[in-house]
Amino acid sequence: MNSANNELLSGIYKLSKTGMEAVETVLPKVEQGALKEELTEQYGDYCKAASDSENALLQNGIVPKDIGLLQKAGMWSSVQLHTINDTSSDHIAEIMITGTTKGIIDLTKHIGTCKNADKEIIDYANGFISKEQKHIDNLKVFLQ
Repeated sequence: MNSANNELLSGIYKLSKTGMEAVETVLPKVEQGALKEELTEQYGDYCKAASDSENALLQNGIVPKDIGLLQKAGMWSSVQLHTINDTSSDHIAEIMITGTTKGIIDLTKHIGTCKNADKEIIDYANGFISKEQKHIDNLKVFLQ
């Protein structure tokens, strides 16, 4: 597998792990209901993408790098700060839409820098972006 494939798969892995961490951090602040269901579905998509990309990298002898402790702590702190006074579904959805949009931007940039990646890997990355966009659309329902 070429290095562009590995770089793109590493980007998907890191983005998936970041998404998992974000959902894990925000989910305890969400009451039962449709928003919790949407976030749980999004978490499942992140888990699958992380597993798929990790397996592909491992098959090529590359151990994927997890997100760092500093990034985890920063995300946790940011969620705590942004939800200290407002844990409404509207606000949680806004936080998740913002983070998911940033993830789409990052992966789109990765695709642009990995033009030599195999079509299959680029298609996989674009499919990931499509799922992320679907989650954004589903989260918009909670905005008021």
